[in-house]
Amino acid sequence: MRFTVTLTLAAMAVITGSAATFAGDDDWKYKDLYELKELHAAFHQAVSHAGINATTKAQALAEILALWTDDGVIISGGVTYAGKGTPGTASCDPGSQTLCDFYENHAGGLVLGHDWVSLTPIFTESINLLDHETAELYFQCIYFDVNNNDALQSNATFGLPTETHTAIAKKVRDHWLFAFGEFTSIPPPTLDAYQQ
Repeated sequence: MRFTVTLTLAAMAVITGSAATFAGDDDWKYKDLYELKELHAAFHQAVSHAGINATTKAQALAEILALWTDDGVIISGGVTYAGKGTPGTASCDPGSQTLCDFYENHAGGLVLGHDWVSLTPIFTESINLLDHETAELYFQCIYFDVNNNDALQSNATFGLPTETHTAIAKKVRDHWLFAFGEFTSIPPPTLDAYQQ
């Protein structure tokens, strides 16, 4: 019995070793793609229902900023917002042009009184791994107003749909974070655009 168990474990070790060899160096790609999809999902989760009240907005702002590198850059409406900023300080005031200023004072999903949910049609998501540390992204943020019969309110893109290097994520201390993004608004689609 002991001999059979030993042989079985030895065979499993050979099979497992062969599978690991077969997978080769591509494993990092699958792990990184998964983590980048998680980053994308975390963004949508943070901005959804963010304007319900001041406490929820403050929590959402902290969660969103945690998804960005310290030197992150957003370009929206021709205005550049650079550096993360800190909630509750002058770096988050209107006109400070930090990421904190952008989300605190300009992002529709975080406006007090807005109970918006942000969704993305998964087929619009695009992730391009440039190397182990850098990736290009693109996704849509379609906002629905929960208090207004789920009316479509906004359709913003993270990255420009036809241009490369307009949304970048970087790995910092082995975690993917947003580093650069050009945001643009496009007319909200109607739901039938996604129904077949």
